[in-house]
Formats: sequence, structure tokens, C-alpha cells
Amino acid sequence: MKKQIFAGLSAVVTAMTVLTAPASAELPITVNAGVGYWEFDGDRRLDGTSTPWVGLEYAFTDNWAAEILYAEDDSDFLDGTNADVRTWQLGGLYYTGSYVGEGNRARPYLAFGLGEIDIDAGSFDTVETTANAGAGVRWMFTPRFGARVEARMLHSLDENENDWLFSAGLNYYFGAVSAPERVVAAAAPAAPVDSDGDGVMDDRDQCPGTAPGTRVDSTGCPLPVERVASIKMKVNFPFDSAVVQEQYFDDISELAAFLKRFDDIDVNVEGHTDSVGPADYNKTLSQRRAEAVVDVLVGVHGISANRLSAIGYGEERPVASNDTERGRAENRRVMATLEVEYEE
Repeated sequence: MKKQIFAGLSAVVTAMTVLTAPASAELPITVNAGVGYWEFDGDRRLDGTSTPWVGLEYAFTDNWAAEILYAEDDSDFLDGTNADVRTWQLGGLYYTGSYVGEGNRARPYLAFGLGEIDIDAGSFDTVETTANAGAGVRWMFTPRFGARVEARMLHSLDENENDWLFSAGLNYYFGAVSAPERVVAAAAPAAPVDSDGDGVMDDRDQCPGTAPGTRVDSTGCPLPVERVASIKMKVNFPFDSAVVQEQYFDDISELAAFLKRFDDIDVNVEGHTDSVGPADYNKTLSQRRAEAVVDVLVGVHGISANRLSAIGYGEERPVASNDTERGRAENRRVMATLEVEYEE
């Protein structure tokens, strides 16, 4: 019987050699062969035994392959009766996408399929349909030559019995082999460059082209510069009047533009008078003058009234002598002064 086994193995190998001989017609076929060990279901009352096996594998993709496997040898029943045990299995192999092992040479896989097991003891002969499932690892010593180990369970669909076939073997791949990748020596790293001379190398400079002498931060961007902006508005009024004259509209417009530029600040609009007349009357008149300017800022320029405070000081804060007409004209005024510190 063993002569038949080895004759069959030789026939398969010879056939595969013929099929894959032309270099121009390389097929992704692998011949597998080795030795296994049967561990039979206890209900079979068969001793475990070693067995040679052979397989033929065809790869459809990098992950999927089909395989036909054949094994045959003798075993003994517990009563001493000798039996021939043969099996063939047809199914698929799924190789996992991740390689393991040094040099990416080992690759786990799963096996599954259908087949038959034939136990022939002369007067007793049973042929059963089986479903199989298992797992293994293939290790390639070279791009064509390798080895594998596997554990596979064969479940009898007829007798509901589970047999195990543990195997180890060698394999030879007849398909095309990719040429090894050419290793290109890495170019020497270029010396760091600071094109704009700000002290930050170009590979870290987020603001290239900085002007010479500019102070920069660790990213090469200019540090904020502290600046001060200020404005002083003065609107004068005729005697005993709270009407804003047209000649001061430009001054009020400049204050409005400043407030729009710095839209997070508020301002006090301060009204004043000369000393002519009762102090209480002058206090009220100065308030009316301040409110008149506020009305222009709100109504004409759209400044929010919440940002403006009209305050009348009357004759309390003169800027010139009230003994002369010229001095009194200077004191009849509305003032607004702002100074802002900011960064740019």
C-alpha cells in the first residue's frame, strides 16, 4: 500500500513539474508534502498513527488559495484488526494579511473545506463525507522553498465523529517570484538653512522672509509690538448755545472712526461752559452740549450709546481765563480724550 502512496505522490509532483515547466507560463501553484499524525475519535476505536500526505495548492490572490490534500496509511483497531485509512480533502486556505516573524517569512493561515475519509478493514468498510477546519503557519526559507505545520479537524457528516490530523511538511512554489527591492542609499541630510537670518531654521520657520532686525518668537514669527493710539476731540460752542456747528463735524467723525477701530473701549464726552450766568444753569447747559455731541456720534456715525457717557461740568474746569472774551470762548467746549495701548 505504501508503494501506492509514494507512486501517487510522485505522479502529482511530476504532473506539477510538467505543468509549471515553461518559464513564460509560471502558475501560482505550490506542492505540499510531509508527514502527519491521526488522532481518531474515541468511538472509532482506532489507534493513532502516522501517515504521509501530499497536497496541491493554487493561489488566487495574495490571501486566498485552494488546496486538495490526500493522506493514506495503516492503523489498527483496539482488537488488533488492521485497517487502511485514506482521506482526501478539498477546500480553501486564507492567509492573514499580516506577516509575522523575522524578515516577514512566516504567515499564519486558516483552512476549511469538504472531503471523504475511507476506513477499510476488509469485512468492514466505511466511506464518510467530512467537513474540515484548521489552522497553520507557513515559513518560507527562500522565495520558493518553505515548510508548514498545521492542525486540522475532520468532522464526519455521516457518523458525527471528529478526527484530528496534525501535520508538518515542506512546500515548493512554482509561480513567479518578485525581484527583491533595490535598496537605495539615503541621501545625506542637508545642512540646516536660515534664509531670512532671524535665528530660526527654515524647516521650523512659520513666517519666512522676516525683515532684518525683527525680533521673532521660536516659530520665526515677529513678536507683537506695543503701540499707543490716542485722539483728542474739541468742539466749541457760541455763547448760551448747545447746537453743534458744522465746522466741527470732521472732528466728531475722527472720534467715531477711532471708536470703530477700537470697538471694545468706552469714552466720556465732557461738556463745559464759561463763568457767565448762574452756576446751576451752566451745569445744565454743559450737559446739553455733551449730549448734543453724543447724538451726532450715535445718530450719524452709528456708535452704540452704551459706549458713550455725556457728563456736564459747567464752569468748574476752565482751560482759559474767563476775564476775556477769547478765554470765555475757549471754555465753551465739549472734550473727549482717548489713549489706547495695543499690539500689532
